[in-house]
Amino acid sequence: MQKLKPTLRLILTLSLFGLFAACTTTNTANNSAASAAKTVTTDITIFSINDFHGNLQSDQPVPYMASKDDAAHPGIKISAPAGGYAFLTSKLNERRQAVGASILVGAGDLIGASPMGTALLKDEPVIEALNRLNLSVTAIGNHEFDNGTADLMRKIKGDCPATGCAYAGFSGARFPYLGANVHEQGSDKPWLTPYVIRQVGDVKVGFIGAVTSDVPNLVAGDAVKHLRFEDEATAINRYVPELQKQGVAAIVVLIHEGAIYKGSENDPTYRCEGLQGPIIEISKKLDKAISLVVSGHSHQGYTCKIDGRLVVQGRSYGSFLTESTLTIDRASNQVIKAVAVNHLIDQKVIKPDQAAQQLVDQVAAQTAGLRQRPVARLSAPLLRGSEGGAFDSALGNIIADAQLHMGQHAGGADLSFMNAGGIRSDVPSGKPQAAVELTYGDLYAAQPFGNNIVRMKLTGAQIMTLLQQQWLGRAVDDPKKLFVSHTMSYSWDPQAAIEQRIRDVKIKGKPLDLNQQYSVVVNSFLADGGDGFVVLKQGQDRELIGRDLEAFESYVREQGSRLTEVKRDRVKRISDGVSKHAK
Repeated sequence: MQKLKPTLRLILTLSLFGLFAACTTTNTANNSAASAAKTVTTDITIFSINDFHGNLQSDQPVPYMASKDDAAHPGIKISAPAGGYAFLTSKLNERRQAVGASILVGAGDLIGASPMGTALLKDEPVIEALNRLNLSVTAIGNHEFDNGTADLMRKIKGDCPATGCAYAGFSGARFPYLGANVHEQGSDKPWLTPYVIRQVGDVKVGFIGAVTSDVPNLVAGDAVKHLRFEDEATAINRYVPELQKQGVAAIVVLIHEGAIYKGSENDPTYRCEGLQGPIIEISKKLDKAISLVVSGHSHQGYTCKIDGRLVVQGRSYGSFLTESTLTIDRASNQVIKAVAVNHLIDQKVIKPDQAAQQLVDQVAAQTAGLRQRPVARLSAPLLRGSEGGAFDSALGNIIADAQLHMGQHAGGADLSFMNAGGIRSDVPSGKPQAAVELTYGDLYAAQPFGNNIVRMKLTGAQIMTLLQQQWLGRAVDDPKKLFVSHTMSYSWDPQAAIEQRIRDVKIKGKPLDLNQQYSVVVNSFLADGGDGFVVLKQGQDRELIGRDLEAFESYVREQGSRLTEVKRDRVKRISDGVSKHAK
C-alpha cells in the first residue's frame, strides 16, 4: 500500500479532528437543549381569601403571631387593626404587580353574618366589592345559606325585588360559587357548579369547591331542608379524573372547612405542629393529583403540609391575604413545588385604595342613621369571650337574660339558652377601656342573623341531654358552649364521661326535675337543632315571641349601666372534686 505524504496525512488528520469536534459540539448542544427542555418550569400564584363575612370596613384589632424577623415583636403574639376592603385592595394590587400570572379565589363565607352596614344592604355591596377585586371563583360557605337558597340565588344572579335592590347598580356576582358536595334531596346531581377550569398565565388550573358537610347543623333548618351535603372528600375526588382529561396542570380545592391552630400564620417548616380539625382527615383522603387546598370556616391562619400537600387558610374578615405559589414542570405538566405565605393586611402600614374606600364610605353614609342610633351608656364594654378561666361570658349571659326577659313578658319562661357561635363581636367591638356609648349598630354587630325568639316546652331530661350535647364530637376543653340565663346554674366535671359530666343542675334555685316540663327560650337557629343541639327539635308547644335583636336592645335600654355588673358564675368547673368559677 502506498504511504501518504506527511503533508497530506496532516491535512487528513486535521479534517477528521474537525469533524469529530463538530459532532461532539452538536451532540452536546442537543443534549443541553434536551436537558433544558426537561427542566423548564412555570410559576403561578393563587391568591385567596376566606370568611370575609361582609367586612368592607374592619376596625377590630387582630391578634397574630409576629415573624421571628420582626425586630419589635420577634415571634410573639401582637395585635393590629387589620383587614377591610380598601386595605385588602391595595395589598392585592401590590402583590399582583410583584408576581407573574395570578388568580384570586375564595373559600366561602364571603357574605353572611356581616356587620350592620353591609347586612342592612343585603350584602349586595360586598358582592360588588368582590367583583371589583376580580375574584375568579369561590367555594360556597355555610353562611351564604343564612337567608335561604332563594335569596342566595337572587344575589348570585343579581335579581332585584319589585322594590329594587338595596345597593344602587347591583347586578349580581361575576364569579361562580362552587359546591361539589351540595345536592338536591333525592338526587346525585350537584345543586351548584362542582368545578371550573381557569387559564392562569399559560397553564390551565382546575378548581373544585366544597362546603363542610355539617351545614344542616350550622344553618336554620328551613334554609337548607331541600339540600343534601355529601362527604367532602368523596365528592371532590369524583371530579379529579374529569379535570385530568381536560389537561389541567394543577388541581386546587376550595373548601369551607378547616382546622384549629395556635401557631404562627406562617410556618416556614410547614409542619404546623398541634394542628387539629376536620381538614386534616379530609386532606388525607383527597386524590394525590390535588396540589393545594384552600380552606376556611375555622377563622385560623396557617400554611401547612398535610401528607406533603399544601393546605392554607387566611384567618377572617380580610385580615390576611394568602399567597400560594405553584411551580409547574412544563414537560410533565405537573406541580413539582408548592409554597405559601399569609400577608397581614395591616392598616397601620398599608394605604387604603381610594376607589375601594369610596365604596366603603358610600355604604357607611347610606346606613349611618340606623347604625348610630344611641341605645345606652356603659362604664365598660361587654365581652363575648370566656376570660379568666370562666365558662360563662358576660355578653353571652346578658343575651340569654334578654331572651328570658322577653319570654317572661310574653306570658312566662323558666330559662333561656344562647349559643356562643351566634355572638359575632364584643359590644362594642375593639374592647375600649373607658366608658362607651352603645349604638344600635354595636348590638347588630353582635347579633346580625335576625333570628326569631322561640319559646318551647322541654322536660328536665331533655334539658340534661341538651347540656351534654355541648361536648358531642368536641374536645373536653372545647365545647360548643351554651350560655344560660340567671335562672339556671350547674357544674361540669371534665374527668367524667359525657353522660355523667353535668352535675348539680338548678332552675330558679331548685334541683332539676327530670320529669317536669320547663318553659325554655332559645333563638330560632337553636330551635331547629343548630350547632348540633338536636334535642331542641323535640320541644313541644313551640311559639314565636319576637326577634333576637329586639329582645337585646330592649333589655340593654332597661338595664343600662347595671349590665357591667353581671356575674360569670352560672356554670362551674369541677376540678379535683371542687367546683371552680370566675367571679
